[in-house]
Amino acid sequence: MDWGNKSWEVEDAQFAPKRRVNNRGSRHKPHIIGSFYSPKTTKVVEYESLAEYLFYALLELDKSALRYYVQPVEVDIPYIDGDTHRSWTHVPDVLVFRQGSVPILYQIKDTSVDEAHLQHINFACVNFANQREWNYKIVYPKTMPSVVARNVKFLMGHLVERHGFEDYIPEVISRLAILRAVSIRDLAESFSYRAHPLYVLPVIYHLIAIGAISTNVNEVIDDLSEVSLMSLTDFGTISHD
Repeated sequence: MDWGNKSWEVEDAQFAPKRRVNNRGSRHKPHIIGSFYSPKTTKVVEYESLAEYLFYALLELDKSALRYYVQPVEVDIPYIDGDTHRSWTHVPDVLVFRQGSVPILYQIKDTSVDEAHLQHINFACVNFANQREWNYKIVYPKTMPSVVARNVKFLMGHLVERHGFEDYIPEVISRLAILRAVSIRDLAESFSYRAHPLYVLPVIYHLIAIGAISTNVNEVIDDLSEVSLMSLTDFGTISHD
């Protein structure tokens, strides 16, 4: 599906968070709780585990993920209490709109488990998604390779464009168009006639973070990494899994 020219006002209201993150139960199963500003959604995104943070960060770095909503919907989970049919409310983790795809409702888990009550939840979520012509998936971000997780955290610090970057971004792009492929260090040093290479490095990392230039995310991203305008292994492939 083509979401490229979509206005998101309706979805912003419809899929506003249905609950806030909390530390309930953390005495029995400690977890991380926090938030970050999302340039992609222009909102503060809350998370309550490292797995959630990693997946939301992947969505920030995935060019094909145009919009996402955390804690977006309420799903009724039916059960039988004696002779009475009842239900309780479950809130899945995130709804993602990717270019060229139907919306995908995700459940984020630390590890793969096969408990009966989780199967019951997943069955209800699948039905909920199917009724809306969405897909439903369970993901385990903490199983991603450690080097990729490291790169995700590193690039999250370079997502926001800093003042002065606009003076260098067009020239970085134009030089890569000529050079085809070059190390980050060599590219930064090619600007030494006008700026210290250490000033240009954050510009290059920012362009990687927003997907304007590419590098191999399966290797540690540093000043020796090779960058290109060609599409290499990117975060979109990882966040789809």
